[in-house]
Amino acid sequence: MKPSILFILHMPPPVHGAAMMGKYIHDSKVINETFDCHYINLATAKDIKDIGKVGLKKLISFLEMLKSIRKMVKQMKTQLVYVTPNSHGIALYKEFVIVQMLKGMGCKVVIHFHNQGVRTFQDHWPNRWIYPRLFKGVKVILLSEALYEDVEKYVDRRNVLICPNGIPDIN
Repeated sequence: MKPSILFILHMPPPVHGAAMMGKYIHDSKVINETFDCHYINLATAKDIKDIGKVGLKKLISFLEMLKSIRKMVKQMKTQLVYVTPNSHGIALYKEFVIVQMLKGMGCKVVIHFHNQGVRTFQDHWPNRWIYPRLFKGVKVILLSEALYEDVEKYVDRRNVLICPNGIPDIN
């Protein structure tokens, strides 16, 4: 029996870097043949203009997403949950709630940062409170060793994995 992984990640639309990486993971033959994979799209924005904005539709979408995540975790008895949070802004707060809910459900969580900004925003309220809790008890994937300094205040180096982005050949 293959290990089960729940991927909670951004996928298009809208199209942006993290969403394209999410699509590559979702479409990866190697990943899907190696693991029992389940996917939930983290995006609440349907259009690039909606990114960073708050609204009733997004709130309802987020609450439905939380419900879907809880249901899927309970049904599949996942061994690992992979989440791609933003490092700052309103999206961080949304994704923080998801990660905390998963931890509360006893899930092993891996967070994969596709951007940096923790160090820049760590003194902003409520990030001073959020970052220590977000990083507690999780493994962190970074795109480069050079990005470790962005999270080193919160994450022991032993809990960091380095995985440069790979993109498919266009042949």
